[in-house]
Amino acid sequence: MVGEAIAGLSAIKTAFDMTKALQNMHDAVARDRAVIELQKEILAAQSAQATLVQRVSDLEKEVTQFEQWAAQKKRYALTDYGGGTFAYELKADAAEGEPIHRICADCYQKGHKSILQFKFKTGEQQDKYRCHSCDHEFYFGVRHEKVFPSHYRRGSP
Repeated sequence: MVGEAIAGLSAIKTAFDMTKALQNMHDAVARDRAVIELQKEILAAQSAQATLVQRVSDLEKEVTQFEQWAAQKKRYALTDYGGGTFAYELKADAAEGEPIHRICADCYQKGHKSILQFKFKTGEQQDKYRCHSCDHEFYFGVRHEKVFPSHYRRGSP
């Protein structure tokens, strides 16, 4: 009977050990799941941080470009060349060794410098220039107003 009792106790101890092992195994599985979830959260946070770091870098570059353009645009003055033609011309006192040139008024307003390129002289003695950035054309110099027949004039029958 003592042997049976010891065997019974041994079986109870084995069952207890198995229960404990099962509990530890359950805890290990739960712990592994928690570790995996934590790793997912860490990776998501690292990805978000990398995205934010890139965005900050992009914004810093943009600010630098705005500051550089602000300094550049002070070197130019809006000039009326008659006939509704405007361009920005490099100020002589800001030339810093550059030849005096004109830049496109539209491109200037959009924040970049596009130097106007001479194309030809018109029959009306105007210099025709072109902006290669936005394809606008400019006519500088003397402009002769065209005289339209009376039937083309506004308010005429």
